[in-house]
Amino acid sequence: MFSLFKKAKTWPETPFEEIKKRARLLVIDDDIFPYGELFKRDGYAIEQWRDVDDLNKLETGAFDLILLDVQGVGKAISASEQGLGVLHHIRKVAPAQVVIAFSSADFSLKYQDFFRLADATLSKSADYVDFKRKVDELLRERFSLGFYVNRIIQAADAPPADRAKLEKEAQEAIMTNKHASLKTYLWDKVTNKDNIEVVIKIAKIATEVADKWQK
Repeated sequence: MFSLFKKAKTWPETPFEEIKKRARLLVIDDDIFPYGELFKRDGYAIEQWRDVDDLNKLETGAFDLILLDVQGVGKAISASEQGLGVLHHIRKVAPAQVVIAFSSADFSLKYQDFFRLADATLSKSADYVDFKRKVDELLRERFSLGFYVNRIIQAADAPPADRAKLEKEAQEAIMTNKHASLKTYLWDKVTNKDNIEVVIKIAKIATEVADKWQK
């Protein structure tokens, strides 16, 4: 596939107001999300599902940021784990997806896996400004090169001594759309070869994001 980013060789600098205008937010919660109208008032494109209405959209990155509740959603996907089961699935098939975990439940050991897998956590009792501040922070990260490079390093699980070289290889693959070279580099570095496919998926998503935001 032809890539505009292949020519540019630089990550697009996008003003936050443009990011906010074009980004898509999703809330998955069986209760009414109290701040939906405030987000819309402030210029965000946000919608709410009371359950996982379209799993394919979660798998293909249709949303830039997801606010996911731990209880009462995802029973059809994982009756025992509910929101945690949804998040486990997202992490496997869409490793670059940004997810904020939020809940009215206490932050007990029972939910530690849920909160650990998320990019951020919030209590449902938090104020709108707390939600907005965290959403803004993660949207800025989502459209930065460093976000994808860090995700690649985490997914590769390569020896720490290779980090600097891996950062360089990841940036080069993203910025030139030459993902095969990154795959070749990782083959001798990564013990779990399944991690390589996850890394390449993240690199391809990063290139697509860069192309999209250059248009």
